[in-house]
Amino acid sequence: MATKLKVFCTPFCPKCNQLLAHLNKKKADYISYDIDKDVNARKEAVKIAGTDDIESLDKLPIVVVGDKVLYGFDKKEIDKYLR
Repeated sequence: MATKLKVFCTPFCPKCNQLLAHLNKKKADYISYDIDKDVNARKEAVKIAGTDDIESLDKLPIVVVGDKVLYGFDKKEIDKYLR
């Protein structure tokens, strides 16, 4: 059984939107956090990334799967965790 994904993103991030569309298409079990609107989610994303300059460093989306952290949208890498 696949682990539930935690996705940190913004609505203005093209890679974030591509990831969310892909997860929906795959019917993945995930929860999405909008770091522009959710202060606590932003703090968690900053802690994960190790910087508060997440957007300009092209870290988004940030995907947490168990103890693994993925940055950006790599379909093949994400699909490994959807099986």
